[in-house]
Amino acid sequence: MTYMRHALMGVAVISLCTGMVQSGPAVWADSQKRPVLHEFIEQVSADHPALKAAEAALASARARAKGQSRPIYNPEIEVGYENASEVTREVGLTQTFDWSGKRKARSGVGRAEVDAAEASYAIAKKSLLSNILQSLAEYQTASRLLNVAEQRENLSKQFLELATRRHQAGEMPQAELLTARLALAEARAAKNDALLALSSAEEKLVAISGKDREMWPRLIGTPLHTVVEPEQTAYERLPELRLAQAQSEIARARIRVAKSERMPDPTVGVRVGEEGNSSLVGLSASIPIPIRNSYRDQVDAAGSDFLEAQQNYYAENRRVRARYDASLKRYLAASQAWSLWQDQGAEPLQEQRLLLSKLLDARQIGAIDYLIQLNQTFATEEASVELNGRLWNAWFDWQDAGATVEEWLETIQ
Repeated sequence: MTYMRHALMGVAVISLCTGMVQSGPAVWADSQKRPVLHEFIEQVSADHPALKAAEAALASARARAKGQSRPIYNPEIEVGYENASEVTREVGLTQTFDWSGKRKARSGVGRAEVDAAEASYAIAKKSLLSNILQSLAEYQTASRLLNVAEQRENLSKQFLELATRRHQAGEMPQAELLTARLALAEARAAKNDALLALSSAEEKLVAISGKDREMWPRLIGTPLHTVVEPEQTAYERLPELRLAQAQSEIARARIRVAKSERMPDPTVGVRVGEEGNSSLVGLSASIPIPIRNSYRDQVDAAGSDFLEAQQNYYAENRRVRARYDASLKRYLAASQAWSLWQDQGAEPLQEQRLLLSKLLDARQIGAIDYLIQLNQTFATEEASVELNGRLWNAWFDWQDAGATVEEWLETIQ
C-alpha cells in the first residue's frame, strides 16, 4: 500500500539559555552551541535503566545465539573394570552425531532472536529520546504559561491598588472595586494552577533524567519542514515491524527445531582394553526408536505459534501505518494552525496592555472594560503558548512514529 509522506524532517533552532528566568524552580539557557542539547541527551541516555535493560537483553540474545550455533553433542568417555575369573579393564569413547540438522535449526532461532533483540533496543532508544524531548516541550510550555500567569497577577495587583485609591477618592463604585478583587483572586488561582502544571512537568524530566537540574535545554521557535513530492514510506524499516517480523521468524525457526527433534540421532562408540592377558577391542552403535513419543505434538504447537506470530505481525503492520499517517496529519494540522496564528493572530500583546493602561488612566475606558480586554490578551497569549507546545509534541510524536528522532537530532546545527 502506498502512503504519502508530505513533509521532510525539519530543522529546529534549539539553543540553551544562560540567564535566569523567574518562572519556576529551574532556569533555561540560551546558547548557539550545538553540543549542549546533544550532551544532555547523551547524559540521560547513557545510564538510563530502560536502555541498559535493552542492552542487556541484546547481549543475552547474542550469547544465546552463539551457544545455539555450537555443536549439540559432546563425546563421552567410558571406563570399565570387572574383577571376575579374569580381570577386565576397558576404556571407551562414544559420540552422538547430529544427522537431523538440530544445530542448524537452533542456529536459525538464535539469529532471529538477535534480530528481535536489536529491534527491541531500537524501540527502547527512540522511545527514550522521544520521551526526553516531549518532556522538555511540556516543561517549556508549563514554564511559559507560568510566566503569563505571573504577568497577569502583577497587572491585576496593580489594577486593584489603582481601584482602591479611586474608590477611596470616590471615583470608583464599590462594585468595580469588588470586581478588581475578584480579578486578582482569579489571577492568583491561575498562577497556582500554572505552578502545579510546571511541577508536574518538572517531575517527568527529573524522573526520566535521573536528577534535578538548574538548567534544562530549551526549544525555540518551531520545527521547520519542506513539502516534497509524494513517495512510498519504508515502513518495513521501522523497529516495531522489524520486531514483529523477527518474532515471526523465531516461530518459523522453532518449527524446524521441532521437526528436527522428531528425528533420532545415532550414537557410535569404540572401546579398547584387556581381558586377562588378551587385548579387547569393541564397537557399538545405537539409535533411539520414537515409538512411545513421536514428538508430533511439538511440531503442531510450533506451527500454531507461527500462525499466531504472523497474525500479530499483520496487526502490528496496521497499527504502525495508522500511527505514522495519523501523527503526520496531526503535525501538519498543528503546523498549519501555527502558521495561521503567526500570520493573523499574533499581535504585540504587551503594547496592547500598555495601551489599555493608558486608556484606563485617561478614564477613556471603565474598570470592567479594562479587565475584560486585559484578560483577553492573556487568554490570547496562553493560547499561543499552548499552540506552540502542541506543535512540538506533534512533531516529536511523528518523529517517534517514523523512527527518525536520532536523524533529526543530527541535523541540529
